[in-house]
Amino acid sequence: MKNLTLKGLSLALVLVGASQAANAADGEINFVGSVTDNTCPVVVSDLNGSAGAGDVTLGSVPATSLASSGQIAGGGAFALTIDTTAPGCNVTGKKAVVKFLSLSGNAGSSGQWIGLLPEAGVATNVAVQIKDATGKDVQVGLESSPYLDLSQPLRFTANYIATGAATAGPANAKAAFTVDYQ
Repeated sequence: MKNLTLKGLSLALVLVGASQAANAADGEINFVGSVTDNTCPVVVSDLNGSAGAGDVTLGSVPATSLASSGQIAGGGAFALTIDTTAPGCNVTGKKAVVKFLSLSGNAGSSGQWIGLLPEAGVATNVAVQIKDATGKDVQVGLESSPYLDLSQPLRFTANYIATGAATAGPANAKAAFTVDYQ
């Protein structure tokens, strides 16, 4: 009986050692970030006169105006206004950059633009491109140029951009944004 117990213990030790070797790490990941107490509400304003809160009107464009990759059509302006009077909002001496994240999928050769919502009859080979106040293409997940005067609205433009020969249909998209105060 004693011999059987020792053999079982030896087998258990071998199995534990083998499982640890199978779980060996191939590398490490460092997660870097911060938690801030800056709580500044941001309001989205369509500078084209749209009545819907958070809506930005890009207009109706013919598919022929987006006949080949890179062609731009339609467009509208919008602003993000930081409520600097809100409790806990302190942007004194800070600048801000904005990042956009597509909620309707990415489009473009490297997923750099906002894709269209997958709805019935949706237009094809069309994406939404956003540009900051300097005219820089603010690609999905990348920072805008810095905005220095946070007491003024952060202005952007958006337009349709062809990723190939466009076909007609609804061309609606949805994005989220973050404002990073530096």
